[in-house]
Amino acid sequence: MKKIALLCFLASVLFSTAQEKASITEIIDDLTVKWDERAITLRTYQDIHNFCGAEALRANTVYLLDQIHHWDTTLYFIVRNKYADKKDKEAEATLRDIETLETDYTTESFKHFIQDECATLKVIEDHFDEETVRAYEKEIIKFEKELVKYVVSITSRIDIVDEHIHHLKLD
Repeated sequence: MKKIALLCFLASVLFSTAQEKASITEIIDDLTVKWDERAITLRTYQDIHNFCGAEALRANTVYLLDQIHHWDTTLYFIVRNKYADKKDKEAEATLRDIETLETDYTTESFKHFIQDECATLKVIEDHFDEETVRAYEKEIIKFEKELVKYVVSITSRIDIVDEHIHHLKLD
């Protein structure tokens, strides 16, 4: 009787693990779409102005990045464990791309970047008047380029990891 109970328990654990692995693709897909939508709202001077002024939006964005990093880390361990004995090129590329996302584009680095951007925005706006508008147009353009470059970098890293999971067989 104990053996049957143990076998049932093991079967349920294996079944739930298989469900978790299958659902990670859906979770990462959902998070990727949410980030892609958020990234669209961070492309211009006016966008970052709105973002810097909305504490709830900033907190929600940080939470979204935390979720992305959590599930990418989970994916990392799933892929590493599943493909540890195999020399699968897609798995190796996935692990490298997750490592890049997890080291170069952490939530903390995003928070520091946003703090710097909001501080720069404040300086621009504090010195912005009709007489100095032309001088600050260059600063605003530079500001937008830096912002877009950073957001595009994060977005492409997140999108790459999402693409990888569709090429791997996680079930």
